[in-house]
Amino acid sequence: MKKTVKYFKNLGVLSKAAAVFIAKFAASEIKKKGYFTMAVSGGDAPVMTYRLLSKSKMDWKKIFVFWQDDRFVNYDERYSNVKLVFDSMITPAKIPYNMIFPVPAPEFAPTPAKAALSYELIIKRIFSRLQPSSKIPRLDLIIAGVGPDGHTASLFPGDKKALGEKRRLVINVSAPKTAVVKQRVTMTLPLINGCSTLLYIISGKGKAALMKEILKGNKKYPAALTKAKKETAWFIDREI
Repeated sequence: MKKTVKYFKNLGVLSKAAAVFIAKFAASEIKKKGYFTMAVSGGDAPVMTYRLLSKSKMDWKKIFVFWQDDRFVNYDERYSNVKLVFDSMITPAKIPYNMIFPVPAPEFAPTPAKAALSYELIIKRIFSRLQPSSKIPRLDLIIAGVGPDGHTASLFPGDKKALGEKRRLVINVSAPKTAVVKQRVTMTLPLINGCSTLLYIISGKGKAALMKEILKGNKKYPAALTKAKKETAWFIDREI
């Protein structure tokens, strides 16, 4: 497994590099096998990358888009990662809706637990067709971030049950008390670490010391527990 760490002078330069990285990777995989699978994340850091991708020449008719995690809110609410990605990438790029697979919202699943189970079944169904011989779905790319407490996706420090999950691909979790929306649905480490490439987009003031610990492999932080099958790439804004 390859580990790449790159630093950029600001988020703008980082975002351009990330968009190029993603577009080239997608084109390569589509040429090789006819499709590309990616999971997106929320937060402020990847928004510029999504906007740049929406203007790219990616073949969206052959790209399956999933979500690494989301808050259990309806899609039109401000805290929805689905809304964030729709506003910044999906709508402006006119990505076909049949290639988009968001985490079920409360209007489609009565509880976070049922939303997690439904999403896991959706992922399994899609990948049973794309990768019939694989035991665990292998996403080509997961775009990830790191919170100020070292969490990634909705896997938080100290959540032994979620971090220790071995069987499920998607689970529901409760975020710390400080979170505005506590109920979440998230991919688990087996699914995240089963991806081909994991691209971290890191920005936000005050994360320099945290990132030093994560890159050293301090397992106190969930982000340090992740590693893709082929490459884990860390794109870091020097202004953190």
